[in-house]
Amino acid sequence: MKGDDDSDDEDEDSGKVHSAPAWEDPDDATIKLVDGSSRLKKLRNSRQETQALSSHELEQRLRQRYESSSHATARTDWAAEPKEQQKIVTDDNDEENYDTALDIFSTSKSLLASSRNQVPPNILDIVRCPDANLTDPNKAVVRCIDFHPGSDPEQPLMLTAGLDKTLRFFQIGEEKSEKIHGIHFPQMPIYNASFLGDTGKVVLSGRRNFFYMYDLVAGKVDLIPKIHGRDERSWERHTVSPDGSLIAFVGNDGYVVLVDSHSKQCIGTLKLNGSVRAITFTPDGSCIVASGSDGDIYRWDVKSRQCIERFANGDGTITSSLSASSTNLAVGAESGVVNLYSEYNYRQQSRSRASLLNGIQTKTPLKSIMNLHTSADKVQFNSDGQILAMSSQREQHGLKLLHVPTRTVFSNWPTGQTPLGYVWDMKFSPRSKFLAIGNDKGKCLLYKINHYHN
Repeated sequence: MKGDDDSDDEDEDSGKVHSAPAWEDPDDATIKLVDGSSRLKKLRNSRQETQALSSHELEQRLRQRYESSSHATARTDWAAEPKEQQKIVTDDNDEENYDTALDIFSTSKSLLASSRNQVPPNILDIVRCPDANLTDPNKAVVRCIDFHPGSDPEQPLMLTAGLDKTLRFFQIGEEKSEKIHGIHFPQMPIYNASFLGDTGKVVLSGRRNFFYMYDLVAGKVDLIPKIHGRDERSWERHTVSPDGSLIAFVGNDGYVVLVDSHSKQCIGTLKLNGSVRAITFTPDGSCIVASGSDGDIYRWDVKSRQCIERFANGDGTITSSLSASSTNLAVGAESGVVNLYSEYNYRQQSRSRASLLNGIQTKTPLKSIMNLHTSADKVQFNSDGQILAMSSQREQHGLKLLHVPTRTVFSNWPTGQTPLGYVWDMKFSPRSKFLAIGNDKGKCLLYKINHYHN
């Protein structure tokens, strides 16, 4: 017979090791559920149960108790991936939605935009490029600049126009900008020119009772001699809807005249108190915002043509410029103050037309920017609304850029050596890679914002 030592050796040779607990607590061996006022009474299966439970049985009772109570108060089954046989898909859209939701909840990645998409405050990374119209400078003040919204953001198509009566088109580049085309309008010094959406057409107006529409693709010029039903002698100021279907002209006696870009006919008017000094469309094209000599801001719904909002600008002086982004509204005044308002406040308000007519709303600006010392003649948001450009035609080097999220003005640009001159117009290119600035010397300065490069 083999001894005990031999049996132990045999177990080790067979790979089986029998290990015993290092220490056992005799008090944990059995637990009674009915001792005193113990809360463990809830774990009994019946009132007649009096026997003691082992630690293992107690653990099972606690698990069952937790599962039953958690299902009754808060569902946690959403955190578990469903079994394949429980997944019911009725069509392709449901399957796509299921896969999308599964991708979202199976990761801990942030659902918010990356910080790389946010423009850093205080210091703007901007470099100068050769002038956009270097190959053919304007012979007079650059009154207007516009970018084609459907052009390549890396090499966008841009137009310039002014009092030299010539409309010029340029293909913008970092190293060099090439002139594409130019056309002279001998009967009209151009005060305003805008692309009609991405249609390839341009509307031009000035201090005349007629205006032009130019088809860049076909090379065709249409003269609209008069807007029927209106006796204005000047159509020098206008703005175009984002889709190019509607042109809003500044008329006389506080009227905004709406013209259909296809029929070239007046389809309605909007009226405000005083004279109109500034108009703009919201980025989605659903509303027109206008203001003027009374300093009040009016908002109309384009479809119904009803005034849906009116409030007094905090500055209290004549409004000189307007610009709207998806989140903010900028109001420039002749005093040089630019007020920044939140568009979210407008969306949260639900006032009836009757209550609107009872009085002017009071609205507090998010920020009043006072860096311009003369009239704020131009305000312009960039493509994502993170930068607001503000300029004055009456002050040399009168241009500032505001970091909208922090509401602070960039401190590093423009500098005292930046050759801005008197700024008459400025525009951001699609996706904001470029900033073009037209001045009194006929130059269109071009700057590249590196944050939006590629």
